[in-house]
Amino acid sequence: MAGAENGTGIRQRNVPSDERADKLQVSRVVLPTAEGIKRDKELDKHTEYEFGGPWGVLAIMTGFPILMYYLWICLVFYDGKLVHPASVDDIKPFLWRMWEHVRVDASPNLYAWKVYTGLIVYQLFLAWVVPGYMQEGLPVPSLNYRTLVYKCNAIGCIYITMITAAALHYYNIFRLTALIDNFGHLMTVAMIYGFGVSFFMYFITVATGNQIRMSGNFIYDVFMGACLNPRIGPVDLKMWLEVRIPWVIVFFMSVSGACKQYEQFGHVTPNMAFMVLATWLYLNACGKGEECI
Repeated sequence: MAGAENGTGIRQRNVPSDERADKLQVSRVVLPTAEGIKRDKELDKHTEYEFGGPWGVLAIMTGFPILMYYLWICLVFYDGKLVHPASVDDIKPFLWRMWEHVRVDASPNLYAWKVYTGLIVYQLFLAWVVPGYMQEGLPVPSLNYRTLVYKCNAIGCIYITMITAAALHYYNIFRLTALIDNFGHLMTVAMIYGFGVSFFMYFITVATGNQIRMSGNFIYDVFMGACLNPRIGPVDLKMWLEVRIPWVIVFFMSVSGACKQYEQFGHVTPNMAFMVLATWLYLNACGKGEECI
């Protein structure tokens, strides 16, 4: 206890006497020791590259979208077979065939834009208005050790979304079977949104002078992120994007496939039922444990 008394314990915190701050759902300042502040300053500096540096993150940003298209093409058009050029002379025609699959069946069509944008808007609306548990986060050094309060309402939003989707499907307002039919188009729109949000957040953060832990390399900093705590009102965008968009749409893709099977064959295969169960279990777990993010 001597270290804590003289301020040498790195994790010693000068907590305000009013512990009701948690219940009042307001942020507060929680100061560490002088040694803790010194270490935080070092951690908030860029000291080394990760993920292979600029070339590594560039490969990730370009390679994975290409891989997703390739696997989708193999699954949809070649019965899951990993296709490749038949010969050296077939390389150019092969690439042209791949491009045609993307151009025709994975174009960012109007349907995909409406569905994906609608999902984003609806999920943002739910995250804003649905009641939820208010979790106080750890003190943030770049905010002068002020804590942030996170609204954890993912589980409620998820079940409201499921009920909404079921109602829309039942009354033929929005058929879930259309999702799997437009998988390629939705995938492209998702990629556009992903890149668009990343670059937008980078530029707006740099323009407002709120960037942190920058390396000075443009593509690396875009990949790693410049903004630490982006928010829209009560919604923490990083936490929101962790669960509300990707896992919701993955779950509904599985449901869409199951609905498609039932419409075509009158039953759902065990494999498809397993995928629906697996994606639901993961989505449900993410929603219940949102405060752990």
